[in-house]
Amino acid sequence: MGKSTRRRWLSKRARTTVTRWAIAVAVAAVGVAVVATVEGLQQHEAAQKTESTPDCTLDEYPRAAVTVRAAVETDNVDYPRISSDVVIRAPRMWNRADDLLGDPDHSDYRSALRCLLGAYPTDFSVYRNEPPTITVEDGDVVVHDHVWTELVQSGHGAVGMLDLNVERAKPWRLAVVSRGGLSRSTSWNVTITAPVHWLASSVPQPWPPHDAKPGEVTWYYGTTSPMDDQKELAITELTPDVRTTVYVWHGSTFGDLMVQGVDAVSAAAFPAVILLFIRRIRKHLSDDGDKLARRARRVTIAVLIIQFVGLGIQITRAILAAQGDRVPDWSTAAWAADIAVGLAVLVLARCSGVRRRPLFAAVPVLVATLAFGWVLGDNVAFTGRWEDDALFLRLSETAMVFVVLLLAVAGFVDALRSLTRSNGKRPRRAWWVWPVTSVVTGALVLERVITALHNDSLQQWINDPGPTGVLRGIFRYTLWGLPGAWLWIFGALPAVAVYVLARTVLQHKSDADRSLLWYLSLALFVAGPVTWSLTIYGFELPFWLLGALVYWLCCRAGKPLLDSTLPSGGRIRDYATQQGDAAVRRDATRWLKHAAGPAAPRHPKLPKQVTPVDVVLALGPGRTPYENMRTMVRFSWWMGVTVAVVVYFSRKVASADLTAASPDSLILQYAGDIVWTAAGWVLAAAALGLYWQYLPGKRGFVKVLPLAVANAVGPICVFLASKLTGGTGDVDELIDGAVFTIVLFFLGLAMDIRTLRDLGAARYLTLRQGMAAYGVSNLPSRITAAVAPVSAVIALVFTIIAGPQSNSTPASQPPSPETGQNKPNTGIK
Repeated sequence: MGKSTRRRWLSKRARTTVTRWAIAVAVAAVGVAVVATVEGLQQHEAAQKTESTPDCTLDEYPRAAVTVRAAVETDNVDYPRISSDVVIRAPRMWNRADDLLGDPDHSDYRSALRCLLGAYPTDFSVYRNEPPTITVEDGDVVVHDHVWTELVQSGHGAVGMLDLNVERAKPWRLAVVSRGGLSRSTSWNVTITAPVHWLASSVPQPWPPHDAKPGEVTWYYGTTSPMDDQKELAITELTPDVRTTVYVWHGSTFGDLMVQGVDAVSAAAFPAVILLFIRRIRKHLSDDGDKLARRARRVTIAVLIIQFVGLGIQITRAILAAQGDRVPDWSTAAWAADIAVGLAVLVLARCSGVRRRPLFAAVPVLVATLAFGWVLGDNVAFTGRWEDDALFLRLSETAMVFVVLLLAVAGFVDALRSLTRSNGKRPRRAWWVWPVTSVVTGALVLERVITALHNDSLQQWINDPGPTGVLRGIFRYTLWGLPGAWLWIFGALPAVAVYVLARTVLQHKSDADRSLLWYLSLALFVAGPVTWSLTIYGFELPFWLLGALVYWLCCRAGKPLLDSTLPSGGRIRDYATQQGDAAVRRDATRWLKHAAGPAAPRHPKLPKQVTPVDVVLALGPGRTPYENMRTMVRFSWWMGVTVAVVVYFSRKVASADLTAASPDSLILQYAGDIVWTAAGWVLAAAALGLYWQYLPGKRGFVKVLPLAVANAVGPICVFLASKLTGGTGDVDELIDGAVFTIVLFFLGLAMDIRTLRDLGAARYLTLRQGMAAYGVSNLPSRITAAVAPVSAVIALVFTIIAGPQSNSTPASQPPSPETGQNKPNTGIK
């Protein structure tokens, strides 16, 4: 090695070393900053002073008029619910009236509300869409409070002015109770409403009521002397319907295990099915594509491992919840779950192509943070015996979550790079990967803190301010929910693997037969736009099987034009192959140039109803399956992205209600939706493009119908299943399906327009002649062709105006011996 060459080599090595250290320092700086920020917020919360205001005394109870309406709602809600709607009219001269009309953040306001509404223990998750409203009407201070709970578990407790006792296999008991601050009210108007069959076997007490209608019972009380606290004003028994009984059964030990098992199996079925597709596709790859197939297989197996870890966590959570008070602390299980999730993410990162040095640097950090829980904690309880131990444990929890999320984000990025850019090889070093992933990870960690503070603030409107401890163990169970929260984000990697493998097969196999093309098209449809599962009574059913069957039937509904029989025998496909692409296009150009129109003479070698332009349109603009797929994917990018931005962001992002309780991570929620929106467009376009020459129909907007129909079956069935089982019947899925179908029509038209443009039709034909050549020379055919663009405009306008439909879901709370783990979102992709 010469001196100058050695000097250049040393200079390059020095630059590489400096770059690596700079990246490491930048990532470490982001991590330290995030951990320090979280600890600072935790210290700030713990240092808050507690403000205590005494509750009102017996002499301060108002002489109010109270109206209570208890309602059982089962129709047009995602989950059956019971609500308590109370209106309290207190005299304006009441000595606490000014406190109610004062500053809502002041302790006197909260004390006055507690005097009227109170805070009573309950087993149920109680919700308020907003704090109680307070107005002045006719000289009275009017307090209106609406609370509700979803009937998804058994238990006993208070729901507003109601006492509810839910037991499996027994009638439920519902009582309207006078709370402490209202025991001196002068009048009560009590109404209980429920579906007729819920009250059919009940004799409400006291009997008889003042008014009784089918599904509604009313009592009126006028009092001149104080009542007893917790006096039951009205009692009734409820006989729930089958739907509600099933949801409550979900809260039992066996029911919870069944539901979590079915959901986890449904989610794990996606990478398992993709593995089967990869196994068969791999047989058609050349030696150059074998490395790509191995990388795709490793990434998919890593995703499957994460799904199985999530299944194990769900089963563990259900078993611990069934033990009740016998397992008062779940921290030991949380420590084991952290190990399992950390190892699964390490496997994903390694299989995705992350290099050894970052992994070797991350492993000691994970081991050290987990060791703190064992050494400093009491029986791995993550609760320190001394304050210094507690500080180290909090820092360890935050650092562990940051490192695991960092590896998850880096693994996802490198998996995409290795599959799409490196042909399966380990991606080349890029200086931007680790700094960007560290910033994204820091945003996820800090968002978890902000979301927890936001959700906690919504619950503190009636309690005195002070340290609530919401941040003390905020990351103790975060990794429990990682497999569920990242479920479909990681699921996008097997979908990308199917696409790149199909593209590689067609790139090196120009003579692919129909069976192979059909298999690749089906794999792309199942991996992308198909509705994966259908939820009925809380169970996830494998709906993708029906979608695949409908796609297969629609593709076989008609004969492809190229398989039509020639007058001389044989098929048009064989004729086009023999003549060659240039000759076929020359015949089409000659036909357009000299004889376009409805009265044009037919080609002597083609069937009567087939023109040379029909043959060229059936072959597609790319003439081969690979080129047709590339062309349609390019069209789908700009068209799909435009529609996705207009539809998705106008309906879901811009219209989001940030004043309500937020899920664990809006970033992951929006990222998952955007990833699968793009994947749906690209994979649907690829499935149609490679199978273009075998799709039935003469024109592009007809050829896309098989996939459009198969995709529309999912939203329609989701809507019908929700309505038939008493749900809301979410129209968002129908709107998304309609927009998806319209865009497919435009993609089909774009393919035909591209083909005609390549023929130079604009040079030979006027607009009327071009329409005649395309087959829209008369009014009925023009109306048919105009349905797609007109429907697109209507769908988009309706979508923007309507906005998103709000859905109710069970509470999203951190797992604990009382609340359990967040349910993973394993619903529709």
